[in-house]
Amino acid sequence: MPGEALYVLAYIGANISFMPFLVLLLPRRVVALGLPGGGGEHLLSALVLVGGITASLANIAAGHASDRALARTGNRRQAIGAGLACLMASYVLLALAHAPMVLATGVIAFQIAVNLLFAPIGALIADHIPDNRKGRIAGLLNCGQPIASGSVALIAWAAPTDGLSGFVATAALIVGCVLPLLVLWPFGTVERRAIPAGYVPLPASASHPAPLPVRNIALAWGSRFLLQLGAVLLTNYLYSYVAYLLHGAMVMRGFRADAVVGWLSLGAGLAACGGAVVIGHVSDLLADRRKLLIASALTAAAALAGMALAPDWPVLAAGFALFHLSLAAFFSVEAAFVAEMVALSPSRGRLLGIMNLSNTFPAIVTAGLALEATKQTALDAGMPRLLLACAAGCVLAAALAAAIRVASKPSS
Repeated sequence: MPGEALYVLAYIGANISFMPFLVLLLPRRVVALGLPGGGGEHLLSALVLVGGITASLANIAAGHASDRALARTGNRRQAIGAGLACLMASYVLLALAHAPMVLATGVIAFQIAVNLLFAPIGALIADHIPDNRKGRIAGLLNCGQPIASGSVALIAWAAPTDGLSGFVATAALIVGCVLPLLVLWPFGTVERRAIPAGYVPLPASASHPAPLPVRNIALAWGSRFLLQLGAVLLTNYLYSYVAYLLHGAMVMRGFRADAVVGWLSLGAGLAACGGAVVIGHVSDLLADRRKLLIASALTAAAALAGMALAPDWPVLAAGFALFHLSLAAFFSVEAAFVAEMVALSPSRGRLLGIMNLSNTFPAIVTAGLALEATKQTALDAGMPRLLLACAAGCVLAAALAAAIRVASKPSS
């Protein structure tokens, strides 16, 4: 359907709004500052920590604001447009940031703007997509992050060194993806849904036990949180880890970190896109989405362990691609599941913002671990241990997914 295609394209743009920045543009800007000693690693971890805290608060607020816009206008079009405008302003600030404090200010503004865009776009699957298509659409939406990872390769090749061009190219990609949805807006207004008696969108009190959806959402939140630990670690520290390996255990003459990160991101993007679409479609046909959640989490654990123990670049690249495939598959199934659970609530934007804390809290935890690691030894040298710790988290995520109770097949 044309409307769904425009939605998927806009969601890809929302992912591009942060992925190239976090994987490539921010790390190499920090390197370009030339801070002495371990100052660059400390600054990058501090920026990730501050950004994670900002994003945690901003997404809930942005979701609530988009709920109000929906109640006022019948759709989230204005909220998405405002988010896009704010994001472009933050990119201007970041492109001109050549001092630590200015860069920190830019990161805070960027995280607020990203969530002003991402929150209303993310809520559209609950607003407009029927339950019997949520798995398929969630699979396509979860191609957003792999494609955004692939766009890192495009940005790295188009702008091989730090400067204005990388930020301009990224901003152009974002606008090109989001603007068609805003201009054509195929969805109209949202029909009001009847809310069943006894429906409780948030945890109830001890005297009034919460219904099945709340327990399931809590378990899904925990499992997503644990998987995101590995994703955030690789998103924020892949560039510096690749640079470390190129100068040590895995020397490749003639290759720069920018190019290697680009190739790794491209391979991961291609692997993950197919997996997300197929698994999302399959999940619509199953009565029990848990099996796919469990299998994806365990595969992600194996991939991270493989990266941690990789003796050479081919093994590391295979593990990186497999992890992103597993991640995309897990998030496709989990996104469809959560969208079904919150679809009846008039505050679904805010609820999805709370769910999004499972994406932002890992950035805070990972940055804290990284700051602690740099006190003991070089962060890059300790990366294998961090990857193994994240692999253990994926195993625990599979256990949480197994605890989800399935009442019936998703409605058609």
